[in-house]
Amino acid sequence: MAAKFNVPPKSLANLRPFELHIPENEVVEFKNLLKLSKIGPATWWNQQNNSQFGVSREWLIKAKETWLTSFDWRIHEEYVNKFPNFKIAVQDFEVGEIDIHFAALFSAKHDAIPIICMHGFPSSFADFLSMMDLLANKYTPETLPYHIIVPSLPDYGLSGTRTPNTEMTLERSARIMNQLMIDLGFGGGYIAQGGDLGSLLARIMSAEYETCKAFHLNMLVLDPGQASPSSDSLTPEEKHHLKRTEEWRPTGMAYALEHGTRPSTAGLAISSSPLALLAWIGEKLMEWTDPRKPFSLDHILGTVTLYWFTGTFSTSLYHATAAMRYLSNTPFPVSQEKPLGYSWFPYDLVVFPQAWAQEVYPNMVFYKSHSKGGHFACLEQVEEFLEDIEAFVEKVSDSFKKNVE
Repeated sequence: MAAKFNVPPKSLANLRPFELHIPENEVVEFKNLLKLSKIGPATWWNQQNNSQFGVSREWLIKAKETWLTSFDWRIHEEYVNKFPNFKIAVQDFEVGEIDIHFAALFSAKHDAIPIICMHGFPSSFADFLSMMDLLANKYTPETLPYHIIVPSLPDYGLSGTRTPNTEMTLERSARIMNQLMIDLGFGGGYIAQGGDLGSLLARIMSAEYETCKAFHLNMLVLDPGQASPSSDSLTPEEKHHLKRTEEWRPTGMAYALEHGTRPSTAGLAISSSPLALLAWIGEKLMEWTDPRKPFSLDHILGTVTLYWFTGTFSTSLYHATAAMRYLSNTPFPVSQEKPLGYSWFPYDLVVFPQAWAQEVYPNMVFYKSHSKGGHFACLEQVEEFLEDIEAFVEKVSDSFKKNVE
């Protein structure tokens, strides 16, 4: 696969092919540390198995045993390495030089549309690999209508960390992602896609950079201080899921407030032990999905292991500055002119009914509601997610190509 989808000749970047391989001594060290890590004492709260108070002690005991005995990190590495992976040094006037990793499927078509797909927390670029697999099986390099760029976001995963002399922010991260696309030769224009943190970056890119011509989101939120439109025209299903998210918010947002207000303490404490990291991230990966189709334990362990080996949990916490914006009523930038697409997945943390979206975003040209799926839509409902992306791109392709000429 990697040999077929080559870098387009117009790319301006000095790309370095990349292959994921954690040295064996680090794998051994991890297993030894995990073996020595203790499970906390039993309490009334951690013996409840209904997730009301977070992960249970029983789940953590079983997950640790699986992690030690049958989990195979090398299988996850092999899957990542099926795809073309690269690294590139991106220059930013505030952050300096930052090493950005991305997976990609480059098209041989001269009019292929560049799309940057951006993950959220607690996720990684690997969330999009199933979608890339579908595209690689559906198209050849000669017929692929898009360039698919899937980065590890700044200070996440394989993009690594910088000298910690500059705070990473939403605006800086968005600017670096825009520069990545320019460095890849897509300064004429691209489409931004994202959920969670990626959705906020796509919003900022749509508002701040002419190079971002359109954007598709699978998480859409009201701005801080923005009043909710009328609920009179909502469907019973929309009302049900709005009620569910309202009930989740008082307790489910606690993690974001801790990340946003005490990132030093949270980062140091949670990254100090594999079990601490597993409990913290595992809770989100279980709670934020459609309960009818939960993630496998192997997927959860793979995600947490990537965070552990890359040491990027502490640096990833800038995602939670979004929560601080809500406390200060600071709005998120977003274009009201560039074409917007939105895919509704009912078990996301926040949902945005169609009537609201049409009222708030007159530039919305695509809206699709789904009956299944949650916060990690590109993994939970990969076929439907890809169909939405392709349908949105088809909607905007004429105007996109006209704008980049």
